[in-house]
Amino acid sequence: MKINSSNHQRFHLLPIVIFAGLIIGIVFSWSRLTKQDSSQPSPIPTEITLYETFPISTQTATIDQSITSSLDEQSYSVPSIGKAVPNFSLITLDGNQVSLSDFKGKVVFINLWASWCPPCRLEMPDIQAAYEKYQTQDLVVLGINITNQDNLADARAFVEEFKLTFPILLDESGEVSAGLFLLLALPTSFFIDSEGILQRIQIGAIPTKNLDTYISEILPE
Repeated sequence: MKINSSNHQRFHLLPIVIFAGLIIGIVFSWSRLTKQDSSQPSPIPTEITLYETFPISTQTATIDQSITSSLDEQSYSVPSIGKAVPNFSLITLDGNQVSLSDFKGKVVFINLWASWCPPCRLEMPDIQAAYEKYQTQDLVVLGINITNQDNLADARAFVEEFKLTFPILLDESGEVSAGLFLLLALPTSFFIDSEGILQRIQIGAIPTKNLDTYISEILPE
């Protein structure tokens, strides 16, 4: 039986045509996907790692020299869950000195933030709303700005933008944020019960659906 030569050639070319079609389809799909992805805004990260944001040498110099020497003088101990949080004092944005011990017997929600931190901006309206909701139940919210890694004018503008009414403390040396709390990422939050015991540490922005739960954990029954 004879096989037509033209049919035989087409038979051998068929896999090549199919393969070429697949390649073209893949390239076309990939180009569309890439174009679509590039047009979408990048999602806001849930946390900002400080060692990715600032030079390691700058961080090390700050911690090793000024912070460590001050910690030795004040005998800070690193707070851990289930343990009492050591007392500390900072100056507020209004120029008043505030100590953690001022709020003995109350539940305290401490939030460490910076004006340049996108996830800090993301969660701050929820924190202000929680403060307004729970302040009659003896909830104290303390926002600690890491002023040693921020700009005071920008921090003040941040507070005005979000209309924050809870106390804003300025950590101008890094003693409290980097020294006491060993801050590695922003934002970071600490939930302290009425006995002064640390109950929860949250690294990264607090999901809106979880904030009420975290606060209820430290409120008196």
